[in-house]
Amino acid sequence: MGRLLQTLLAMVTGAIAALLWVERQTSSRPSAPPPRRPPPEPERVIEQVVVPDPEQAAKIEALEAELRQQRALRVAAPDEPPPSVDALRAARARAYELERRLSQPSPDSPPRWSDIDPPLSADLLDATVAHLPRVALWSMPEVADETALWTALGAMQEFAEACEGDWFEFHGDFARWCSESGHPAALDDERCDTDGSHPTFAVDPKVNRSGRMVAPTYVQVGAQRLYYVDDVAGETGRMHIVGASPQA
Repeated sequence: MGRLLQTLLAMVTGAIAALLWVERQTSSRPSAPPPRRPPPEPERVIEQVVVPDPEQAAKIEALEAELRQQRALRVAAPDEPPPSVDALRAARARAYELERRLSQPSPDSPPRWSDIDPPLSADLLDATVAHLPRVALWSMPEVADETALWTALGAMQEFAEACEGDWFEFHGDFARWCSESGHPAALDDERCDTDGSHPTFAVDPKVNRSGRMVAPTYVQVGAQRLYYVDDVAGETGRMHIVGASPQA
């Protein structure tokens, strides 16, 4: 009887050992990698085909033809006398209007500076950032006449755009542009002058590394002189208002 129990105990112990060995072998095997998911399908982009409006295309073609004619008035034919100053100014004004109509902004873009009411002094900085991207206010002018101030700043915006575009291929400084360009936004040339005392103002370090420079040129706005630095051809590409002072 004792031998039988010993035999059964040995069989049970062997079976348990065998089960433990099988479990160890199974757990030591590397698990199978999870099944790979298929890559997501790319989103389908539906391209909208814009069908040109024949009537609008005809209007644009007519405007471009008239614009070419107005620009041609700048140069007289060899056998013709040169056009008068008044004729040139009228042609340039008409060409400017045609260019504006040909480059109408999208409904989402901000309006041109000339299409909004002159901002109040408290809103001048925000309005300049939004509508005059080529003008930088380093000094806030204190001018009572908001309309005159906004017109002067808008003229600087137009000058900066004219220097980089092909609007009568102008090359020169702001005062000369106001005097000779015939641009509708140009200021009366007597409003542009130079201060003989050569005042110095703080400027953008990108304009002058020292952060200061002599800036004698100014625009007269009411009783204030609006001193500016022309950096349109420089790194900033802007007209900088650097100071204002009462007329001497």
